[in-house]
Amino acid sequence: MIQWISWGTQNFVRACDIVQFEYVTKQRYGLGPVDPVQVSRGLALFASSAALLDAELATRPWLLGDAISYADFRVASFLPHHALARLPLHEHAAISDWYARIEALPAWTDPFAGLDAPELPPVPRS
Repeated sequence: MIQWISWGTQNFVRACDIVQFEYVTKQRYGLGPVDPVQVSRGLALFASSAALLDAELATRPWLLGDAISYADFRVASFLPHHALARLPLHEHAAISDWYARIEALPAWTDPFAGLDAPELPPVPRS
């Protein structure tokens, strides 16, 4: 588990974070224009890390085998806005299937259920 959490932090999660920050966070909160250099950097790291992750998930349903674990949640932590971030998840069938299993979990679908949390500001379309 520690191996996947560490790897994810330095690779897949970092890649998703770089791209999401440019396309989602910066735009949602008016923090400046999208930086294409950072997007390219993030997408390059995404391509290499997603290739490894996809190959691993092609052999099993979850990162640690047959049961979901904290490692799955941690590695998926920046995927809720993958469409807004324009991450090419669709190019990686095993990752897409794995993330669909995570998205099917009610607690993942609505993590703020029962809480008095404000709505996030919308992300302007560019």
